[in-house]
Parts: sequence; structure tokens; C-alpha cells
Amino acid sequence: MWNHSPPQHQSFQHLPSGNRSSVLSDSTSTSSHHSPSNTYPPAMAYSTQNTQNTQNTQHHPQYIHAMSPPPHPSHIPSLTTILINNSPGQLQAATQHPFLRLAGLGQLPKHILSRWLSQDRLYAQAYIGFIGSLIARIILPHPYVHDQSTSLRWRIVNMLSSAMTNIHRELNFFSTTARKYGLDLEMPAPNSPAFEADSATMQYIELFRAFGSDPSMSLLEGMVVLWATETVYLRAWTYAASFGTAPSTSEKHAINKPIANTNNESPTPATPFSAASYSSNVDSEGPIPVHTDYPSSLSSSNRGSKHIGGDLDGGALRNEFIPNWTSPEFVEFVREIADLTDLLAQREDAVVRKLEVYKAVWRHILDIESRFWPSVDHL
Repeated sequence: MWNHSPPQHQSFQHLPSGNRSSVLSDSTSTSSHHSPSNTYPPAMAYSTQNTQNTQNTQHHPQYIHAMSPPPHPSHIPSLTTILINNSPGQLQAATQHPFLRLAGLGQLPKHILSRWLSQDRLYAQAYIGFIGSLIARIILPHPYVHDQSTSLRWRIVNMLSSAMTNIHRELNFFSTTARKYGLDLEMPAPNSPAFEADSATMQYIELFRAFGSDPSMSLLEGMVVLWATETVYLRAWTYAASFGTAPSTSEKHAINKPIANTNNESPTPATPFSAASYSSNVDSEGPIPVHTDYPSSLSSSNRGSKHIGGDLDGGALRNEFIPNWTSPEFVEFVREIADLTDLLAQREDAVVRKLEVYKAVWRHILDIESRFWPSVDHL
């Protein structure tokens, strides 16, 4: 698996010209058109029409705060619903790897688990800078927001702040669990004299770093990357958990999202919110769903029975890691990312204007993730 050479990065074809702002601010109620960086493989050739509202508000700058996003056609599914149903073969390869089956059965030797965990630690460290770069793209509103749950910008900041806290706890969790079960967080590849990042890990690291160095990469682009990585992670470990105890109702809901139908009907939303749940108590950014449950921890609160005797790793995966990565808190965290990504995409009319770009982002994440799992063919 690790001998698979990653594809050479190429740039997207240029999109129509327009505003190049990459931050979420008072004046960014629509999508910024930019030429994406060379972080992803080329997107499919396509054409889009610039539907941006050109209403002149310069003589009334305060009206910028009052402008609501255009009505979202009810027949257009959300961005994350479209993406989750795109490239199903790639999604299966990324989330149903043989490594995960053995993990769920407790049949991964410690050196294989250590190898993967060492790479995941590098991913987590790079994730810190990535989250920081997304926070830096948000300009909070000047007017005082009495209820942050009604502000899209504040909700995204709060979610990203939780993500930053969670990843610090995750790294500590790696350390304590590794000590408890005798795992190595610097396990080199076979026949390698030193520990280093594998090719798939380096692709994640470079992608995350690009958001800190390339201002043309938009907030929505970063939100799609964040949603994609966390969604794939949750689905992968829920698959692993299926080989042990049956997944809970919340886990089944998270992994079994509906496939889009072909009858031109609106598919079931990927999130628990609908148009009817929009709050009438909104700030200057327009109506958004009210949802304030931001997980503060990805704790292992639903561990179930102990697996020690027959587990080759001593029970580290089935006692600690898998319950942590399929917990109700993590399910809710991933759902919140999807909610906010869809709201931001709706505000920027992304499904109509730049869908092929985000499909390419999704496929790129699936490609990396399918190669991130260590080969277990020799076991």
C-alpha cells in the first residue's frame, strides 16, 4: 500500500474571474471565484455562470449587514449530500479497508497498529495549523451578536475552536493509550532506518499547510476538506466497529446517509435541520438553523465490553480507539461540520457555481485516505 506512488498534483482549470476574497466577512455573502491552488488533481472541465447579485450598496454600507442569502431552491440537495453520493467506489475503498476489518476483530498486531498510529499522529499535528488557518479566514461581524447560535460566522468559529481543543486532547489520548498498551508512536516503515511521514501522510500535511500559505484557498474549500476528512474517519471506524459489537442508533444514522434518488425529488437531508427549523431570531447574516451543541471532547464514553484476551494489540483498538472514534460526541461533531459546510455553501451558491471544484476536493480526500491505511495483505 505504501509503495503506491501518489499522483502528481495539477491545478484546476481557471474559473471565471471575480472577487478573490477568501475570508468570511460582512461583504462575502457570495462565493469568491479564484483559481484554486495546485493542491488537488484537475477538476472536470465545466462552465459556470456568474449569478452574483450586483446590487450597488456602497452608498448604504450598513445594508451589507442586512442582506440575506438568496432563497435556496428546495429541489437542490445540499453540498455534502451531493458529495457523499459522489464516487461511491472511492468512498468504499477509503472506509472499508482490510486494515479496518482486522482492527474491528482485534487481529491487528501491535507493530501494525503502531505504524498507523505514528502516521495518524503526524496528521493530527498538521491538523492544528490547518484549523488555525481556517479560523484566520473568518472576519467576525462588527455588530454585537447577542446569541452566537444565530450567527453563521460565530458558529463556524465555535466549531473550529472545539476542533482545536479536541485535537490537543486527541494527541494526549494517543500518548496515554500508547503507554498503556505498549505502542510505539515513532514506528518506522518496514526496512526503513528512520521514522518519517509516508506518502499519503505527506499529502495530508501539504494540503493542510497550503491553507496557511495560499490565500486563494477559500474558507468553504477548507470546510469541505474538514468535513470530508472527519466524515471518512467516522465511517471507517464505524465499519471497524461493526465487526465487534453492533453500532448504536446514532452511529447507524451517521454512516447510512441516503443515496440520492433519480426521480428529481429532494433527498433526505444529510443533517437533522430542515427549512422549517430556521430561527426567526437572526442577526445580520440572515436566517440559519439554531444549534448550539458543540462537543468539547471526543471522550470514550461508550466503550462497552472489554476486549483483552484474544486481541493482538492487548485491547487498545476495541477498548480505547474505536469507541472514541464512534462515540455519540464524535457523531454529533461530524454532523455539525456538515451543517455549517452546507450553510456556507448555500450562502455562496456553491452547488450551482462551483460544484465540480468541491467534487474534486472530495475525490482527492478519498484517494489519500484509501492509501493512508497500512497494507495487511501479509497477515
